[in-house]
Amino acid sequence: LKIRVLTEMSDQFIQPAIALLAEVLECPTSALSKDDTIETVKKWDSLNHMRLILLIEDRLNTRIDPDAALDLFTIKEIANYLSKK
Repeated sequence: LKIRVLTEMSDQFIQPAIALLAEVLECPTSALSKDDTIETVKKWDSLNHMRLILLIEDRLNTRIDPDAALDLFTIKEIANYLSKK
């Protein structure tokens, strides 16, 4: 039950995570999916990853620990991070 609740909680943050990445990559949200990762999205390179981290920090008015930033390489991981903020 706990895993299901956590999954449902992060699922509601999938679209916001996609929207943030789409803004950084300057692409439509429809070009991204919940299963995308830094390895499956051509434009999601290291520079755009840093831009994504900075955008999340700006939008949430928070600071992301560098170690945590290294864990945010999938849409699902970003959604999970957003769900905890």
